[in-house]
Amino acid sequence: MISKIVIPTDFSQPAKQALLHAIALAHKLKASISVLHINQVAMVDSTMPAETYQLLVKEIEDQTTFLFNKLEQEVLKDCGVNYSVHSKYGFVAEEICDFSEKQEADLIVLGTTGSSGSAEILFGTNAASVVAKTQVPVMVIPKDAVYKEYSKIVYATDYNEPEFPSLMRLIYFAEQFDCPLDILHVKSDADHYFNAENNFFTKNKHKISYPNIRFVELEKGDVIESINHYVEENKVDLLVMAKHNRNFFDRLFHKSLSKQMAFHTRIPLLVLVKN
Repeated sequence: MISKIVIPTDFSQPAKQALLHAIALAHKLKASISVLHINQVAMVDSTMPAETYQLLVKEIEDQTTFLFNKLEQEVLKDCGVNYSVHSKYGFVAEEICDFSEKQEADLIVLGTTGSSGSAEILFGTNAASVVAKTQVPVMVIPKDAVYKEYSKIVYATDYNEPEFPSLMRLIYFAEQFDCPLDILHVKSDADHYFNAENNFFTKNKHKISYPNIRFVELEKGDVIESINHYVEENKVDLLVMAKHNRNFFDRLFHKSLSKQMAFHTRIPLLVLVKN
């Protein structure tokens, strides 16, 4: 069940787009939202007078208050869901993870501006760090993605580790939208090492009561290109992966990848955790 959503913001347009997406999700899932901003105080000379430093901090806090008031007037006040706003100091990724854990959040929604295969460009450095460190599911929203109710969800997997717990959480999500859920696997030379024909999903099909689910295997080929093509051809609205699939996840998001991940330029990406 998703009842608490955390939305980090730097008050940029991509962050606002992610907030709008999160509000729409909160309506659908009957969840509350917590909007979080992390203030970063620049490193200062140790000889700086305390009064000057305090003025700097006050200026930052005043600006944050102004921007939150503006966001409330433009978006939050009439959003129709229970919300709260929070401001903290520290390193962005660490504070987001810490705050989400303390809030017992069920989902973090992050905005991004990137469209490259590089993790640091795709997510932005902070967003990539949050995905790597948190145990809370993270939804990454492209800057140009406009929310609409999901009509098809795809879960991409390499079958390399047991993923049934992730799948069961995802089925709950799909049930809320009453939409098809495809489990997508791109065949590879590594399949025989972990017996893909008798994978964990297949062995546990009888435990799945959701009727609108199917298992799709694509012929061996470039993983990114295959996913891109499937997403485009099938008009997918949400792509999902489990980050405990380290090899698969790294293959998709490693810095060395130069191919554009087209699916991420228009649809959200939900990253689940193993447990």
